Amino acid sequence: MKAGETRTWQFVAVTCSILLLVATGGAFAADLGAARPDPVPYTETVKLGATAEAEQTAEAAGAAIPRVEIFYSQYRYVVGYTGVASAIAALDEPGRERQFGYPLAVYASDYAGRSPACPGGRLTSATNPDWVSVTEAQFVVGSRATMAGEPVVVPFSDAGDARAFAGACGGRVVDWETLRRSPPAVPNVASVESDIDGRHARADRRAAAAASLLDREASVVVGRDAPTIDAAVAAAPPNTTVVVPPGTYPERVTVAKPLTLRGRNATIDGGGEGTVIDVRADDVAVTGLTIRGVGNATRAENVSESGDWDAPIRQGYGEGDAGVAAVNVSGTYVHDVTVHTPANGVLLRGVPSAVVSDLRVEGAAEWLDGFMGVMAMHEPVVVQNSRVTGGRDGVYLHRAHGTVVRNNTFLDQRFGVHLMYTSETLIADNVARGQEASGVVVMTRPTANAIVGNDVRHADGGIFVGGSRSYVARNVVVGADRGMVAYATRSRYEHNVLYGNAVGLAASTVVPSNRVVANDFVGNERHATAGPGPLRIYTADGRGNYWEGAYDTTLAADGSPTLDRAYSPTDELDRRLHRTDAAVTLGAAPSVRGLRAFRGTTPGFRKASIVDLAPLRRPANPDLLAEARNETAVDVEGRAA
Repeated sequence: MKAGETRTWQFVAVTCSILLLVATGGAFAADLGAARPDPVPYTETVKLGATAEAEQTAEAAGAAIPRVEIFYSQYRYVVGYTGVASAIAALDEPGRERQFGYPLAVYASDYAGRSPACPGGRLTSATNPDWVSVTEAQFVVGSRATMAGEPVVVPFSDAGDARAFAGACGGRVVDWETLRRSPPAVPNVASVESDIDGRHARADRRAAAAASLLDREASVVVGRDAPTIDAAVAAAPPNTTVVVPPGTYPERVTVAKPLTLRGRNATIDGGGEGTVIDVRADDVAVTGLTIRGVGNATRAENVSESGDWDAPIRQGYGEGDAGVAAVNVSGTYVHDVTVHTPANGVLLRGVPSAVVSDLRVEGAAEWLDGFMGVMAMHEPVVVQNSRVTGGRDGVYLHRAHGTVVRNNTFLDQRFGVHLMYTSETLIADNVARGQEASGVVVMTRPTANAIVGNDVRHADGGIFVGGSRSYVARNVVVGADRGMVAYATRSRYEHNVLYGNAVGLAASTVVPSNRVVANDFVGNERHATAGPGPLRIYTADGRGNYWEGAYDTTLAADGSPTLDRAYSPTDELDRRLHRTDAAVTLGAAPSVRGLRAFRGTTPGFRKASIVDLAPLRRPANPDLLAEARNETAVDVEGRAA
């Protein structure tokens, strides 16, 4: 180390010692005598709780939504929750007081004097509710009022109004303390992890049922029994197969009966006008075809005004041209089909039990000029063993709850997999390369998504997950500007490998509530960054993450798997440990270590930061890390090399 550098580090160490002495004077102790803060408009809170879809749907139906807002002693933001149950679950989370301080005040929507009712199971209110302190409120639990299928807890400042509502809508009246002792059940992320095998199994059953459509007996052969494909479809009896021999067929086809359309090295060319194969019946299968000449429309020609909040999205995204399109039917199966398209490859809107397998989509070279490889809306779909090159998004999902996207390859789009208002999915074992935004993105506050086993490389962004109760595990992200962005809440990020990224993980939620453990951070310019909010503690059950370059990673004599000191990837010194020798020297200074310890235990002295209290001495996922280091470990078809 040069002499000038030594003096600089010595000065920093002395400064840290002075700061430590000043900070211990108690400037950040909570003022227990402070007046209770007044409630604020809900729009001014940091909002958590229900999914964006549930809120939009409830508001569109004229339903009232009970809300809670919490003021914490050591948190600058007021936190708003959709639903009383979600607020109680947050208050009961382990480590909440260490990160946020204690709750100064908790307010709930007050339906006293608002003539609440429960027509059709939805909560209604004659006027917008005011706020009531929860300690002064009565709550109706177990009534017929629900939101997104879950019971709604309804607060009242007047016990008589609470009893009247319970008499009309059912349920019982309890106070805050009783409600805290026996809170309504709120699902957690453990149920998402435990259901991964179940989601695979359900997808297997759907795929097997769809594949049985390929066993139908051949009834009509194009060219022998009918001059065109459309004529053959018209002539074929239901539940049989139309065979399309080799050749190019310049036509657009409508299938309005349950049939299998089987090609044998056949190409259908739609002439650049609209959708090429239009499915208008249940249980239609399309297999063994190449489709060209798809129209270039990506949205409805005539956008109509509608009170349905979903209509603009449907018209803007779900009514364009496609190689194969199915709307409001069931059981569509697209198998072993290649689509060259400036718009959608396959469009499925309102199609339960749909399966897309072994699809190949060649989209526009510039993503702004193309659209979606697979577009699915309003019903779940299985997309598997497929490859999408170019276009805007590989798979776009809108309100397609329960979808499974697995074992696919996505190359050179905006997003590889893009979830909007879509919950309870499984996004598994996909390969994404060269995306201009990210390999996988989950938007609009959905819940219970599992993002597992994906391999994303050389995209601007890796895996960005929002919403709540997401399970993000066993993924590999290499060579991205940001490997992962964690803006989900009440989620688990574990056993991921973030290798060679500009930033390994960016923690952006302002209300930290995630479990982040057993991940490997290796070769990143910065292992992690943190946005505004309290301290994020990336340790659980005495175990943290592996941070390449963390100080003293040699095994201890007792064989302990963790280091004997905390590590903070956002600390000005720690974050340089894997790049600067001087940081290692200063990081061991007692004054600096004392300052870090104080920051870790005193909420008011924290800036936006992450700390791992038990960093691992060795990688948690050596096999995945070996794959990350080997550019040929997983090829662009998603196969092990």
